[in-house]
Amino acid sequence: MKHLSSSTFLGPWVRLEGIATSQLPPGAKGNEPSNQTSASPEFFHDPGSAPAPDIKSFITSVLSESIPFIDGVAPKSGGPTTWKVNGSPKKYSSSTAPVHLYECTVLGKELDKLEGMSQYSADRKDETWFCRRSVHKDAAEEGTANFDEFKHNFKEHHAESEVAFTPTVIDRRDAMRWDTSGIEVEVRGGLWNNITVVVEEMKHKIDPKPLKNRTFPVIQIAAALEGTREFIFVSIPVHNFDKSPYAEFALDKALVVAAYVSIERIRVLPTNGDIEWVMATAANAKGVLPQWMQNLAVPGAIGKDVELFMSWIPSQRHTNPVPAPISKSGPQKTLPRAPASSNDNNDTNTTHPPISKAGTKPSAMGIDSSNKELPAAPAQ
Repeated sequence: MKHLSSSTFLGPWVRLEGIATSQLPPGAKGNEPSNQTSASPEFFHDPGSAPAPDIKSFITSVLSESIPFIDGVAPKSGGPTTWKVNGSPKKYSSSTAPVHLYECTVLGKELDKLEGMSQYSADRKDETWFCRRSVHKDAAEEGTANFDEFKHNFKEHHAESEVAFTPTVIDRRDAMRWDTSGIEVEVRGGLWNNITVVVEEMKHKIDPKPLKNRTFPVIQIAAALEGTREFIFVSIPVHNFDKSPYAEFALDKALVVAAYVSIERIRVLPTNGDIEWVMATAANAKGVLPQWMQNLAVPGAIGKDVELFMSWIPSQRHTNPVPAPISKSGPQKTLPRAPASSNDNNDTNTTHPPISKAGTKPSAMGIDSSNKELPAAPAQ
């Protein structure tokens, strides 16, 4: 497996280790949880971590790390990938494009060298990243999607879309949001604008039982490259979001707070007008599942996401622009079986049980969990 050096483009922000609530930029508007039992707003501050930057500096730092990292998979310069190829391309019936898989490891000893990384992480583990790349015809037709559809679902309504077409994503809530109007940042010779920054709490279904469902608190940054049809979407864990006054899922004892970091780049290729879709991620489901076991499942899971999206997107082209999402009652993606533990068994004293797949009660953000609808898709 290829190893990436801190001398290239690593930094302290876009890491699986995540950031603390005290490192979130000031000035966000928060959404109070529906249960009104959130923690005190007194955030724990890790003096060994990077301090909280202003929102523009935060965006600049995140993009400065993310853009070259994801470009290593398929460099715009036309050079070879810096990632290791993971097996042969995957083919799915719903997609006309094959899905290429890659992997790389960021060594823990390299992360230890980075200024701004927490000094309180003993025996820092390696980060194992997996990536997929696919190239799609720019058309609103069976087996593919056009750029407006990609932009609508992965830049403008990323969390809502994940809930709509992914069987294992069962709920989400918008916890914090920053006013980014008028902000533009220059990174690596490009001007990035049309920026959004939000903290989302995602809820994922995990099988087999007695494994608990997971929640992922993440700060998400989306930005478009001026003068092109290209955007980037970055998700970073907020590892102690239960300390935030705006936390809800992170306080739910029926859930295990897990972590993932991801970078997604979607662009129209200047050479032929096709759409390149690249997504890289590292994850830790926490609980009792060992990391090596989780890593076995990740490549197949991220490749499957292409199939899920291409199966779902035709329903968004109907005359009715807001169809019901896919059924969540069918077979689910599962993680390898593991023994139960105190962190991963059924909890009889839960305050907020995982949302029912067949239920009709609204979620914390007023989303109907049985019929989660998206805003109207762009006209074709």
